[in-house]
Amino acid sequence: MADAVNKLGHRIGARGGRTRSAILEALRGLLATRHMGEIRIADLAQASGTSAPTFYTYFDTLDEAVLALCEEVASDWQGLAHHVEADWSAGQGLERARALLTDVLELWSRHGAIIRVEQMMADRDVPAFVEARVRRLRRLHLALERRIAQAASSGLHPPGYDPRLASYEVANIAESTAASFNLLRRADKDQAIIDTTAHILVRLITGR
Repeated sequence: MADAVNKLGHRIGARGGRTRSAILEALRGLLATRHMGEIRIADLAQASGTSAPTFYTYFDTLDEAVLALCEEVASDWQGLAHHVEADWSAGQGLERARALLTDVLELWSRHGAIIRVEQMMADRDVPAFVEARVRRLRRLHLALERRIAQAASSGLHPPGYDPRLASYEVANIAESTAASFNLLRRADKDQAIIDTTAHILVRLITGR
């Protein structure tokens, strides 16, 4: 749990932990169906079976509660880097890229509503959400940057191809595919979407 004590300075025990989790799960559900600006603390209290004063025992603002959800997403997101850190030699890159995309899609199906809010608030340059986005993506960006730099040092990328910037673009493509997957699948089969995107990622990462 992110905080050992609540806003009253009391240690969060098992019961308090359950209450806090109930509030966050209710918020997760509301974010899936409503714009963040439409959610009132009273709505959240009702959805979680608590009260507005109880909400303020654990969070100062709605933003703070959303950021707690962002922390959970960031924790789940860290495992994506292992696909990039694995062996991409002997033609294994395509399978690694497919596995990466498959996991991004699965994570998006669970956390997409929260990530959309994180992206929106980060795009508005709200510092806490900018930091949340950076924390969530840092390990993946670094793994991609190292992999792309290896290819660049072998002459597989053209001059001026910046590994750091390319790592951002690759991560953005993976996220964008997940965000628009339901729209894409109206015209193409799931595997075709994954395979096509995987080929694009392999080219951008390895230069092959």
